[in-house]
Amino acid sequence: MILRSITKHVKDQNWFAVFLDFLIVVVGVFVGIQVSNWNQTRTEHNRANDYLERISTNLKTDVKTYNSRMDFWKQVTDFGLVSLSFAENQEQSNLSGWDLLLSFFQASQTAEFYIENTTYSELTSAGELGLIENVAIRNMIAKYYSAYGNFVLTERPKYRENIRGFIPIDVQNYIWMNCYSTDTESIQTLLPCQSPISEEKTIEILSEIVTEVELIRQLRYWISTMNIATLISRAQILNAQKLIDLIQVELSHQEKSQ
Repeated sequence: MILRSITKHVKDQNWFAVFLDFLIVVVGVFVGIQVSNWNQTRTEHNRANDYLERISTNLKTDVKTYNSRMDFWKQVTDFGLVSLSFAENQEQSNLSGWDLLLSFFQASQTAEFYIENTTYSELTSAGELGLIENVAIRNMIAKYYSAYGNFVLTERPKYRENIRGFIPIDVQNYIWMNCYSTDTESIQTLLPCQSPISEEKTIEILSEIVTEVELIRQLRYWISTMNIATLISRAQILNAQKLIDLIQVELSHQEKSQ
């Protein structure tokens, strides 16, 4: 319709009308482009906010998991320290042989930590990290997730494999059934339990264990590793919580500006 109008005005040599027609076309195109850009910007902001909300949820999961893991590592470390003290001093104190043997076994337990990075992986694989306009938050997110592959948090020590070679399989099966439990969220619990074997048999197994110098070295290493894992986890909890707070402020600001 506008083309027909321009053609008519050109034939009539009504140049002012031609100018108005062109102006209408230009303004219409400009407005259309601006509306399209505005819609795209709004869509990108919404997607960025969705990513931030999901990352915040992932971070809260990480904090909960870190705390759970640290509690478990503390239990395992305590068993390890009891075992190490006996191996180094050859004194049972007020503990029975079974208490000591159980300590050696429970000191081999692991609770691996894997960061919840599904949203970050989706964000980076799609090349959309730039959607997050706040540079400070974007840099903190990248820094936080770049540290998630720390080997210390997922290590399975040699001690775990070797100590279980000294303990009879029927005793190990008993421990799994009576001295250990886990729930649907993979929260592990180490339980007290009665001995399934005689004290004499227990002392016999312990005597063999404490003569293995390399095994005791591995136990020292594993205790040290869990202490390091705890230090890393505490630092990561602080980083996660700071990031959660920054994201919350950013989302609140975005909500107010809309």
